[in-house]
Amino acid sequence: MDESPESRARYFDNWYANLTGSPVNAIEQRHLSLPPDLLSTSLLTWDGIAEVTAALRLSPGGTLVDLACGRGGYGLEIAVRTGARLIGIDFSAEAVRQAREHAQRRGAAADFRVGDLAATGLDTSKADAVLCVDAIQFAPQPDAPTARSGGS
Repeated sequence: MDESPESRARYFDNWYANLTGSPVNAIEQRHLSLPPDLLSTSLLTWDGIAEVTAALRLSPGGTLVDLACGRGGYGLEIAVRTGARLIGIDFSAEAVRQAREHAQRRGAAADFRVGDLAATGLDTSKADAVLCVDAIQFAPQPDAPTARSGGS
């Protein structure tokens, strides 16, 4: 199987396109106690969102960067709860398209971009908080440390 970033993005474009209207998604939403309009693609519960929101300590007007944001559900919910500005980054163009539509339906201001979670292109001082739910496995693996030889 091709593991290139382009191949993974195509896979997830198809996955997100097929997720729309899926009964599996509705079942997940119900068992996680999430409202049907949250558009979750992960396993963070409604109570979990409250815990994450508290831990992030965002102020109104602050900036939340949601890495591997998917359809934007968690980031949008946290931004709405805190009054923060949301920037969502995902490598799936389809997920970003759905996130933009979802934000528009909710009347929420958000900036969703196609990009890589490890190389966002954002200024390092851009975020007051960063969110990455169930996606860290998609970041490039760091180089393994090299063994040091001792003595002479």
